Amino acid sequence: MSRWHNHYPDGHAFFCTYSVQDWVSALDERAAAVLYDEWGKARQALGVRVPAYCIMPDHVHIVIRSESGENVRKFLHRTIAQTSRRLRPGGGFWKERPRVLPVYSRRVLDVKVDYLHANALRRKLVTKIEDWPHSSFRQLALDDLSGHFLCDGWEIVPL
Repeated sequence: MSRWHNHYPDGHAFFCTYSVQDWVSALDERAAAVLYDEWGKARQALGVRVPAYCIMPDHVHIVIRSESGENVRKFLHRTIAQTSRRLRPGGGFWKERPRVLPVYSRRVLDVKVDYLHANALRRKLVTKIEDWPHSSFRQLALDDLSGHFLCDGWEIVPL
């Protein structure tokens, strides 16, 4: 059992990470499409915003923002449960619960977003950050709106 305890204070952005069970590279194109679909549904239902994200083959990083910390918790619970049901109906797709860190400053948020965007480059999956298809980098840094999932951008993060 993990000793990690998530906290969801109101009015903050949150840096969240969740991993596939046993770190298996199961987040292929189909799985990413399921994640995008569930994020979109939960974002609309709960009024949660997604300023940045990166889907790796075996884990996900996402920045979430809401005035209600409880809605962030619900967003994660809902999207993780629904993607698990859709990707592995017998259960056990995701490892434990997500790691959720409230972000209290713009400097820390910038560091976290730089980290998540550079993930595929560090893992040598691409030679340029902008070549990773499952990241908000192209939208945020290059104003390219052709990605798989349009995030909500920086104007919604008043730190």
